[in-house]
Amino acid sequence: MINSHQGCSITIRRTLPEDVPVLLQAYQDESFLHLYRSNHIQQTEEQLTSLIAEHAEYEFTELGYVEFMIEHKQYGTIGIAILSDYNPLHKRAEYLIGLFASQHRCLGYGTEATLLVLDLAFNHYELNKVYTYVYDYNELSEANTVKFGFKQEGWLEEHHYLIGEERFVSLYLNGMTEQNFRSSDSIKRYSSRLLGRDITLEPQIIKLTAENNLAKQDGQEFLTGILALN
Repeated sequence: MINSHQGCSITIRRTLPEDVPVLLQAYQDESFLHLYRSNHIQQTEEQLTSLIAEHAEYEFTELGYVEFMIEHKQYGTIGIAILSDYNPLHKRAEYLIGLFASQHRCLGYGTEATLLVLDLAFNHYELNKVYTYVYDYNELSEANTVKFGFKQEGWLEEHHYLIGEERFVSLYLNGMTEQNFRSSDSIKRYSSRLLGRDITLEPQIIKLTAENNLAKQDGQEFLTGILALN
C-alpha cells in the first residue's frame, strides 16, 4: 500500500507512533474536536502509541481504516485525514479531515490534502464511493465540500448527540462516486494547479502480451548490459 503521497505544498503519510505527542495535543483542543470529531474518547500516550503500531501492521483494505498526517513543507504537521468504515463489497469508505490550527483552514491546505486522499481512494484503492458527514453548525465546511465536488445526498436530522453540550445536532451527508470524480471539472482544475497533475484520469496499466514482449535474444542482451553496470 502507498504510505505517503505528495502534492506541491502538502504531503500526507500514514500516522506513526512518533506522531503521538502532536495528536495528544490536538485532542486536547476543544475547538478542533468540535469541528473534527466530537465526543472523542481521550486515550493515554501508551494506548494511542499501541493502537497506531497495531494499525501499521495492516493494509487499508485489511483493516478498513487508514489515518494520514497532513504535513506542510513550511509549517510541518498541520492536520489529520482518515478513510474509515471501508466496505469491500460496496467499495466505499468514509472520509474525515481536520486541520489543527484555524489559520490553516482557509488557505487551500485542506483542498490539497483532500485531493491527495481522493487520488489514493479512486486511483489506488479502487473505491467506487467516498462519503463524508458534516455537522450542521459547520456551514463553511459544508459549503466548501459541495463546492469541491461532493454531492449533498442527505440531511440527518438530530442524528448526533454532543455529550459536552448535551444537545442533538443534525448532519449533512455528502458523497462522491468514481464516475463523478472522473467527470469533475473542479477536481481536474484543482489537482492540475495544486498537485501538478490531473488525478481524474484513470491510471494507465500496461500489460505485456506476446506481441510486445521483448524477443528472447533482446531480453538477454538487455540483462547482460544491466549486469555489466554493476
